[in-house]
Amino acid sequence: MKKHIMLLICTALLLLTPTVNAQQTRVMRAHYAGQVLFQTPAHGLDSIKANNDGYITVFYSDATWSRHADQIDSLTFAMVDNGDTTITIDTVAINTDQMIDIYWNGNSVTVNNPYSTDSINVTTSGARVTVKSYVTAMNNVVYNLHGTSDNGSLLFNKLSTPVILRLDGVQLTSVGTAAVNIDKNQNALVHLVHGTNNTFADADSNADKAVFYGKGTLTFQGSGSLDITSSYANGLQGKRGVTVNGGTVSVTVTADTKKGIKTDQHFYMNGGTVHVVAAGTLAIDTNASYATGYDFSYCTGIKTGDAEEGSVGNIVINGGSLSVDCDATNDGGRCLSSDYDIIFNGGHTLLTTAGNGACVGGTGTNAVDGYTCTCMSADSNIIINAGFIDARSTGLGGRGLKADGKLIVGHVGDDNSRIRLYVQTSGNAVNPVSSGPGGWPGGGNTDDDYFKGLPKCIRIEGNIYFNSGYVGAYCAQTSGDPNGEAIESKDSLFVNGGVIEANAFDDALNATNYLEINNGKLWCYSRGNDAIDCNGNTNIHGGLIIVKGKEVGIDAATDAGGRFFIDGGVIVCQGGNMGAWDSPNVSGYQHYLQINNVGANGLTVKNSAGDVVLMYLNTTPTGNGFIESYTDPGAKPPPPPGGNNTIVFCSPDITTGTYNYWTTSTFSGGTSWHGFYTGSTPTTSGSSQSTTAR
Repeated sequence: MKKHIMLLICTALLLLTPTVNAQQTRVMRAHYAGQVLFQTPAHGLDSIKANNDGYITVFYSDATWSRHADQIDSLTFAMVDNGDTTITIDTVAINTDQMIDIYWNGNSVTVNNPYSTDSINVTTSGARVTVKSYVTAMNNVVYNLHGTSDNGSLLFNKLSTPVILRLDGVQLTSVGTAAVNIDKNQNALVHLVHGTNNTFADADSNADKAVFYGKGTLTFQGSGSLDITSSYANGLQGKRGVTVNGGTVSVTVTADTKKGIKTDQHFYMNGGTVHVVAAGTLAIDTNASYATGYDFSYCTGIKTGDAEEGSVGNIVINGGSLSVDCDATNDGGRCLSSDYDIIFNGGHTLLTTAGNGACVGGTGTNAVDGYTCTCMSADSNIIINAGFIDARSTGLGGRGLKADGKLIVGHVGDDNSRIRLYVQTSGNAVNPVSSGPGGWPGGGNTDDDYFKGLPKCIRIEGNIYFNSGYVGAYCAQTSGDPNGEAIESKDSLFVNGGVIEANAFDDALNATNYLEINNGKLWCYSRGNDAIDCNGNTNIHGGLIIVKGKEVGIDAATDAGGRFFIDGGVIVCQGGNMGAWDSPNVSGYQHYLQINNVGANGLTVKNSAGDVVLMYLNTTPTGNGFIESYTDPGAKPPPPPGGNNTIVFCSPDITTGTYNYWTTSTFSGGTSWHGFYTGSTPTTSGSSQSTTAR
């Protein structure tokens, strides 16, 4: 509570602060444990909000940054020079009057070392620079790098203290080695000077692990730019972690199986801009010791953790703008891959894959294994607390979000505007064999366990929890059985809030073991199969649910012993050639109406007292069909062919008795969500029909 009050005071002080001179900018900083977590110009601040779960979100310049209150010590306001000449560690300015100045000029280097008598030794060989330091008491020494060389490099061979690199217009291409190599597990702060463009690349070969490599942590700040290009190794690698607080960092890798940004531990993004292009491809290792005889190594945009060495690393996006592109050459590529969790607390993230998946070890029912591209893959959980995320996969079998653990989106009771998640796949299945249940990954030459490579927007091994936010999942495929599913949990799926829109040719929403809907708004549309499909029990206790499927609106597996129980919520359900839904098979469920002969005009339903209980317009979606403001350049699929025009309507307003309905209505005023009108005035025409509550 004290922190929430502090936030309000800071915001009020900001509004009272007089205008500063044009040479400086006022910034707001968030601090924790001696570090600046986040910084943004104060003039771009929109608001600061705290939710009931203790998360504090800063809304700024059409973006968000969020952290739990327990992980924020304070908010401060400071003046910074627009030229960005100041290097700061937390709020402490670093002395740049006595920097070690290193200037490359072709094949030669000029070094100005004011610490040469203090056991900091800088030597050169052509354009190659080596730094050795045995002093443990000298912290915050700044190395100022500038100039150009086609055969230059910087090696910190023996380093006793953390290093600060000031990149002030340096362009290095290294031959056979890393352009920057920081040894001895020391941390490095990299300051990108305002208005400068800095580039590092490798040529001919690279015997080191990356173009920019550090055995400790690498932290980036400032407002300049850094471009890293690697044709032989990883682009940027910090063994103990990589953090981006500011600046623009662009990384391109073209070598097979290499990583744009690699760390054995965490990747944190608190601000700035990061753009990664992963243009290599995968490698396949054949070994009988593997479960299927095949092991795959992928070219990845950002990779954290090393399970083989026992280290785990989260990918955490707190703010800033992140884009990762696995281009069409990158078959099997991953944009984000973590050996542990992927966590979003804010920022803008765009992930795209264009490469294809493929079978290995046979085809059809003999396919024992294979690979597909994935925008986001976590060996543990994907957790979205806040932020705007756009994930698109266009190649064969492409995946949007994939996790071996859970997917948790939002917090119950949060403002939905804190989260906007859009996922789209448009490539067809790799191996669309319709017999047998299939699986991922394939595990051996049987109908029950062969590789299919089906495209999925969201595919989670554990539970899925939708608690708040806007979620859109769109599979743009237009044919095939089986094919793309929009949202799938291989365990259980819970909808506790938020707005979810799912549109697929195959199932729009699928839960293997259990489905529970308690609140929120859910629209599911299947152009070729079931809108909602659960192979276990289905319990609906609340929310607004609008579903339409070519075969079944809601397939609750009651024919296989599954329970379909409804005691709350509003449901508008339309099926096709297999009916609207499975009839609930337990007593005490909420009453419903079956309404026949519903066309493309408005539907109005009234009870015996003349009260309106339903206003609905049976629309045919185009494009992704979403009401929420997602952008969508994808194809426009056709409406479900065939089927019937029967709607099942279930609501607490339905009790017993007879209801009258009109199928040629118009509505004025009010609002509509996927054809469900509230607060409107209906105008009915023609004769009514009647139906009895069930």
